[in-house]
Amino acid sequence: MDAWQGGVNIARDIGHLPRLGVLDLHPIQYHTPLYQRLTARANVRLDVLYLSEHGLKPVLDPGFGVPIAWDIDLLSGYEHEFLARSLSARARRLARWLRCHDTVVTYGHSNPWMLAGAAGSRALGVPYLLRGDSGPHGQSGGIRGALRYAIARAVVSGSAGGLAVGHRNELFYARYGASRIVFAPHSVDNERFARPPAVGRPELLARWGLDDRYPVIMFCGKLKPAKRPLDLAAAVGRLGTRVTVLFVGGGDLAGQVGSMLPQGRGVVTGFVNQAELPSYYHAADILVLPSQSEPWGLVINEAMTAGVLPIVSDRVGCAPDLVAGLGEVYPCGDVEALTAALHRGLARIGDPGLAGLLRRRVDGYGIDATAAGFEQAVTAVATVGRRPSDKGPCTGRGSRFRSSR
Repeated sequence: MDAWQGGVNIARDIGHLPRLGVLDLHPIQYHTPLYQRLTARANVRLDVLYLSEHGLKPVLDPGFGVPIAWDIDLLSGYEHEFLARSLSARARRLARWLRCHDTVVTYGHSNPWMLAGAAGSRALGVPYLLRGDSGPHGQSGGIRGALRYAIARAVVSGSAGGLAVGHRNELFYARYGASRIVFAPHSVDNERFARPPAVGRPELLARWGLDDRYPVIMFCGKLKPAKRPLDLAAAVGRLGTRVTVLFVGGGDLAGQVGSMLPQGRGVVTGFVNQAELPSYYHAADILVLPSQSEPWGLVINEAMTAGVLPIVSDRVGCAPDLVAGLGEVYPCGDVEALTAALHRGLARIGDPGLAGLLRRRVDGYGIDATAAGFEQAVTAVATVGRRPSDKGPCTGRGSRFRSSR
C-alpha cells in the first residue's frame, strides 16, 4: 500500500494526475459506483468511453423475458461519453480517445472493439490494463479452444497488467503471461445493500402471500439452465423442514420452478429491479447460487453485505474468495450435497455473530478496495510525462452525455 500511495503523491507533486481511460461495453449497475468512487478519490483523472447505450432505455432481455432498463442512476458523478455509431466514426474517435490517456483499461478479450482498443493502445504506445473475470481454464475445446487461447495469450501478455477480481481470475492472468497482476476485486455498492430497506421482511413476504415465521431461502438471477435453479427447487423438496423460498428473477424455467414449489411456501417473483432488490436480500436468511457456469456471482457480494449466508456450487467464481470457510460450497449438480448444505446452513442462521462475519468478509471486496487496485496499477504503468494536450483533443468529439464534476 505505501509504495503505490507514494507514487500517487509524486504525481500530484508534479501537478499531473495520471489520466485513466476506461473502455466499457455499456453503463452497468456494478461499474457506476466504482467510477464515481475513483472520481471522488481524485488519485487519477478518469473518463469512461462506452461502446453503447444499452441499459439506459428499456430493451427486451431474452433471459428475463421482459423489457429491462435499470432504475438507478448510471451516469452521474464521473466523466463519460458514448462512441459514435457509424463504423468509420467509431474507429477514428477510438483512436483519438486512446491517444489522450496515460493508461487505458479494457474489458475482456472477446469483444472486437475491446480487442481494437488493446491493439490501438499498443500501436500508440499507451499501456493498457485488462479487466475481466475469466478463470484459468477455458470451456472450449478443439480449434475454437485453441483460437481463444491464442487470442487470450496475445492480449494478456501484451498488456501492462491484469486487474484481478479474485483468486481464479489471478490464476488466469498468471497462466496467460500478464507482466503484472494487481488485486482489484469484484465489488458492489456495499453501503446501499447494507442499509435497512424501505420494505421490511413481513411486508415483503405478505406481498407474495408467504409466511414470515419460517427461514427464507433465496435464489436471485435468470431462471435458465446454466443457473441450475431446478437443483435448488429439488433440494428444497427434499429438506423435510418447512422453509419459504424466493426465486427472484424470471426466464425460461420460471414455470417449471414454480410448479415444484408447494403452494404458499414459495414464489417466482419475475424480474426485480435494482432499487427494490435490497429489500429481498434483507428478507432472506440463505442465498443459493447453484450455477454450472458463473465467472464470479455478484449476487453473493450483495447478499453477504445484507448479512445473508451464501451457499454456492463449486463452479461459482467467488467461491474461494467470499464463501469458502464461511458459507457452503458443494459439487455442482449434486442435489443431495446441496440438500445437506441447506441443512447445515439452516442450523446456523440463528447465530447472532453470523451477519457480522459475513459483512467483514465482503468488506475486503468493497468499492474502495477496487478503486485502490485501479490506482495502484495505473500509478505503476502510466506514462505520466505525456500531457493530454500533447496527444490531441481529448473531449468534445462524439460525446452525447457528460457529467459535471
